[in-house]
Amino acid sequence: MQTASDIGDMDFGTWYAHATRRADLHLRQRVQTVMQGRHGSTFRGRGEDFEFFQPHALGEDTAHIDWKASERLEDSLLVRRLREERVLEVWIAADLSASIFTGFSAEGCKQRLLLDLIAIIGRSVIGQQDLLGFVSFDRNIHTVLQPFRSEKTFVNLLRMIWEHQPESGGATALLPALRFFENQEGVSQQKKKRLLLLLSDFETEDDWLPTAQRIRAMHPLLPIVLEESVPEHLPTSAGLLTYRDVESGQLQTVDARAWLRLLDEERLERRDHHLAGFEASGLAGLFVSRQTFDVDAIIEYLEAQRP
Repeated sequence: MQTASDIGDMDFGTWYAHATRRADLHLRQRVQTVMQGRHGSTFRGRGEDFEFFQPHALGEDTAHIDWKASERLEDSLLVRRLREERVLEVWIAADLSASIFTGFSAEGCKQRLLLDLIAIIGRSVIGQQDLLGFVSFDRNIHTVLQPFRSEKTFVNLLRMIWEHQPESGGATALLPALRFFENQEGVSQQKKKRLLLLLSDFETEDDWLPTAQRIRAMHPLLPIVLEESVPEHLPTSAGLLTYRDVESGQLQTVDARAWLRLLDEERLERRDHHLAGFEASGLAGLFVSRQTFDVDAIIEYLEAQRP
C-alpha cells in the first residue's frame, strides 16, 4: 500500500476548485429547497432573536442596518443586533495520523476523503455565518484554530491538511482531542451552542468512549468514521504484494487476493465493533467511504444532530 504523497497527481488548487464547486452546487440546491418549504436550514445559524438597536459605525458592514427604524432619525443609522448565543460553533477534530495518509489510489486515500468532508462541512458552516473551529491530532494535539468565519483562514486550513506529512509510525490516539474538548475553557457553558465532530478512521486502542459520553452530556458529539475503499483486485501478475505498514513500519508480503478479502472482512468487523460502541454510548456515528460519499446525506446527518 502506498502513501498519498507517493501516488497523488492532483495539485491543491485543482482539488479545491473541484471540491468547492461540488459543495456549493449542493448547498445552493438545498437553499432553494428551503425557500420552497421542504427542509430546514443546513445549520441553525444566527437566528432572528432581536436584542437591541445600536448606532451604525463608519466602515461597519451595512448588511444589518434597519432602514425602516433609521427613517426616524435625521443624522444616523441603526443596526439590529441579534443574540450572539444563537450563533452555532462547529468544531472539527481531524485525525492526521499516519493511517489517514495511505490508500490504493490518490482518490481513494482517507486523507482525500477527510479533505472532501471538511470542505463540505466548512462551506456549510461559513455560508450560514456560523463559526468553525478546528483541531488536528495524531498521538498529540498539533493545530488549534479558534472559531472563525474567514474564507481565507478556511482555505489555509485545507492547504495545511493537504501538505501535512505524518510522523512515521505515528499511531492514532483519540483521547488528546477529546480531552481538549472536555477541558476547553467555556466548553461546559450550556448557553453556547456547539456541535463537535470527530473525524477519524478510529484505528486506535484508546478507551475513548467514556470521555465521549461525558462530552456528549454537554454538547452533541458526532463520530464520523473514514473507511478505506478496498478494490476488488490489484494489478499484480504474480499474485503477491509487498507493502509497508505506515504505523508499524514493517514490510509484509502477502497473497494479493487473500489480503484484499481479509481487509474487507476486517473493515466489516471494525464497523460492527464501532456500531456497538456508538449504540451503547448514545452516539450517532456516520460511516463514510469513497463509494458511499454523498453530500446531501452528510448535510442531513449534521442537521439531524445539531443542538
